[in-house]
Amino acid sequence: MVKRVIWLAALLACCAAAQAPSKPYLSSPRRALTAPELLDAPDEWIERSLAWAGDILDSNPPGLPETPVRRAALIRLDDVLHIESAPRKALVQEFYRARLERAVREIEQTRVTEGMRIWKLYNHGFFVRTPSVSFTFDIVPGLPRGDFRVDASLLERIADQSDVTFISHLHSDHASREVARLFLARTKPVLAPEGLWADNPEFANSLTYPKRSTTEVHEIAVHGGRIKLQVVAYPGHQGPSILVDVYRVTTPEGFTVVHTGDQSGSEAPGGDFDWIEHVGEQHAVDVLLPNCWTTNIQRMARGVNPKLIITGHENEMGHTVDHREDYTQTYNHLAGSPYSFLVMAWGESYHYRR
Repeated sequence: MVKRVIWLAALLACCAAAQAPSKPYLSSPRRALTAPELLDAPDEWIERSLAWAGDILDSNPPGLPETPVRRAALIRLDDVLHIESAPRKALVQEFYRARLERAVREIEQTRVTEGMRIWKLYNHGFFVRTPSVSFTFDIVPGLPRGDFRVDASLLERIADQSDVTFISHLHSDHASREVARLFLARTKPVLAPEGLWADNPEFANSLTYPKRSTTEVHEIAVHGGRIKLQVVAYPGHQGPSILVDVYRVTTPEGFTVVHTGDQSGSEAPGGDFDWIEHVGEQHAVDVLLPNCWTTNIQRMARGVNPKLIITGHENEMGHTVDHREDYTQTYNHLAGSPYSFLVMAWGESYHYRR
């Protein structure tokens, strides 16, 4: 009888534990390995944190091997940017604009004589420069509404510096009509997935829609036709139905960059991994620019087989706070990877050399 009472008590305790929230600080199970978000925080702490993190990153630029203190600074940025109200904070907006202003000023002043210089701008936006050509991916001003955005004049300066821009898919954190118009006004190519902005036929007719294929190579002429990029638009997807052009871009110097947009297709047979797993077999890839939360980033890396990974899409401020992917999770996802990788903050750059 005593044993039966003890067994029943244990059973009831287990049931109660299962019903009670064991980790009330979690906004979702996927954030179990990162610090909890806050609804708000004192401005003094935000200001001091951003200043400290910025100084650490400036003093320890991206490099291989990574300086350990960089990770501490990026994690502190995670803490600040995972305040629910962070996009509406003037201190955060000023930090973002200052980082982007400095990056664009560097781009304007930087001539590349060897290798590739790669700037990470905002979200999954990158600026790539080689000795012969400059190109950009998924450039947006910030959020489509509100004050978390850069001035139009900064976008104009980016369009002045970049010879061609690539848009991976339709979401507003990757595609900006404002940016596309700036490139078109300068008679510079804008590559986009088929059907993007088809609601405005006159505008859409000015875009370049490369055929989505695993093998077809498109020649994109810039500099009045004197320079040509070799481009493949792999048929990627976000979820089952959103078209994502995963671009493979090869420069005249022979450097190859793969940018994934929000690639997150199924891992099942017949899905996107059927072609992802063979990208590296078909072409030597120098740098992979993946969205940090892509489906199985380690498996993607094995398929693309790049010499270097530079992740993107951390801390997209337009996402709800539980889906603001953080630098911490990027480190977790890539832990143990045999591939060299860099985690960079807004406005940072890295000079890639073979």
